[in-house]
Amino acid sequence: MDILRKNFAEFLRKSQIKLEITGFDMDGFEKAMRRDLSGRLNEIGGIVYEDGGRLSDSQKVEAVKRCLEQER
Repeated sequence: MDILRKNFAEFLRKSQIKLEITGFDMDGFEKAMRRDLSGRLNEIGGIVYEDGGRLSDSQKVEAVKRCLEQER
């Protein structure tokens, strides 16, 4: 199902289809997206700048990949 959603989203992004959704709160959506993306950025920063030396660079790369691939 996830592949179908991604393909459909890509199709919509490339097409000239215009969609109007009544009752959609764009400001609320933008705030939610900023909150989510800010949280992910903080999580990635925590991985990258982890100071304890517990993770090698390759482990950090894998951890960042997992962070970006996970769905919330």
